[in-house]
Amino acid sequence: MNIMTFKQWIIDLFKDERGSTSVKPVVALLLSLCLGGTLIANSFSHGDIKPADSLVNAVIVVIVVAIGGDTADKYTTLKKQIKETNESNS
Repeated sequence: MNIMTFKQWIIDLFKDERGSTSVKPVVALLLSLCLGGTLIANSFSHGDIKPADSLVNAVIVVIVVAIGGDTADKYTTLKKQIKETNESNS
């Protein structure tokens, strides 16, 4: 029985179907951290210094597209693996 540790699970989140690091989840994580840090820092400053709403929305769109693209890649790969397994068992 192979028990996965939390550290290994986190590392596997950033890998693609070939086992190499995928750019999409890394970009989504970095942008999420930057956006969160910016919004937290701006909550302690006055209203004159804040990012434009359109900039915040654009960063959110890029994060959602990166996460959605990575999710779609993982599901299509899983679907192919299931199909190949079923064909080989037939």
